[in-house]
Amino acid sequence: MGKATLSEWADMRSNNYSEGYSGRGGQCRSAYNLTVNPGGSSSGSAVGVAANLAAFALGTETDGSIINPAERNAIVGIKPTVGRTSRAGVIPGM
Repeated sequence: MGKATLSEWADMRSNNYSEGYSGRGGQCRSAYNLTVNPGGSSSGSAVGVAANLAAFALGTETDGSIINPAERNAIVGIKPTVGRTSRAGVIPGM
């Protein structure tokens, strides 16, 4: 089990903030270099995979939200086909 930090508003709040930051989880850092911005709204998922906390993670692609964190954390990022993964999230009891 791991903890992922997701940038709020799918990383589209402003150009004047650090990617990978959330008010709840704080600043996410690269698994390999703590001074590197992990990039994009799926940065927590990418860092979790890079740190071997998970074999894979599912994120959403809005504006480089998968590709950017994958590149910055030296992992492979694949954009999911629209409609092939749930957009509802985890539903308890199902």
